[in-house]
Amino acid sequence: MKATIIGASGRVGSATALLLAKEPFMKDLVLIGREHSLNKLEGLKRDIYDALAGTRSDANIYVGSDNDLKIIDESDIVIITSGVPRKEGMSRMDLAKVNAKIVGKYAKKISEICDTKIFVITNPVDVMTYKALIDSKFDRSQVFGLGTHLDSLRFKVAIAKFFGVHIDEVRTRIIGEHGDSMVPLLSATSIGGIPITKFERFKELPIDKIIEDVKTKGEQIIRLKGGSEFGPAAAILNVVRCIVNNEKRLLTLSAYVNGEFDGIRDLCIGIPVKIGKNGVEEVVAIELSEDELIAFKKSAEIIKKYCEEVKNL
Repeated sequence: MKATIIGASGRVGSATALLLAKEPFMKDLVLIGREHSLNKLEGLKRDIYDALAGTRSDANIYVGSDNDLKIIDESDIVIITSGVPRKEGMSRMDLAKVNAKIVGKYAKKISEICDTKIFVITNPVDVMTYKALIDSKFDRSQVFGLGTHLDSLRFKVAIAKFFGVHIDEVRTRIIGEHGDSMVPLLSATSIGGIPITKFERFKELPIDKIIEDVKTKGEQIIRLKGGSEFGPAAAILNVVRCIVNNEKRLLTLSAYVNGEFDGIRDLCIGIPVKIGKNGVEEVVAIELSEDELIAFKKSAEIIKKYCEEVKNL
């Protein structure tokens, strides 16, 4: 596999680079940054090579400038992490217009060089995924964002800790915006295959507190250590593995919807999708409870407004 990370000098980009480089399927890894970041990327490359030697892994790592992206040609996937990072007190949507220009520029350049998949990490990720889709003019299957996949993993951990079970026993997901209007699907949450509502302790579950904690997790990490990196990087790796291994797993990613959910159209939002070697192979329409559907529609309205604002930037 050949993968490219645009914005590899940042926290998430560099952590993702290390995790990907260690994978047996990784043959060529391209690290892209701005001119002033090239020395840092060269250092990252050498550091990763040391790590590979210590873990008996191997990969070819290349460094390139975003002024000349020819090096990304033949990439199986291009991961965009570039953009202005969120600072303490900032909402993800505060970043929309400035980051849309960055992501849109890269999406256009990528589409001119190679036919690939674009995996968007830059926040606000739903809006940036839409911008990358529009500006690249790629098929909807080829452009997707991290969406609420990380939020779903955070929710999964919280449920497991509350019930005192192994994390792998929990199946759950969060849909909607990767942000304040995210929607937890308690109707689709189970432990060991048993609906969560069947457990006696469910009555004690502090769901509002848990969801608030999931919503603010990124901000908490920013306040405590300057920014998150390991969680997002692991979530990114999870998605890339699904593509490489053609796993056909259902993940909750930001993807384009066109009427699959109660007529909601022309935006990218966190939804269950089947991920395989072709990218988003299916948008999985599911039945939501009345409350979940109302909340999802509200979330879609928020995202739609920003998608329209950045569409022509």
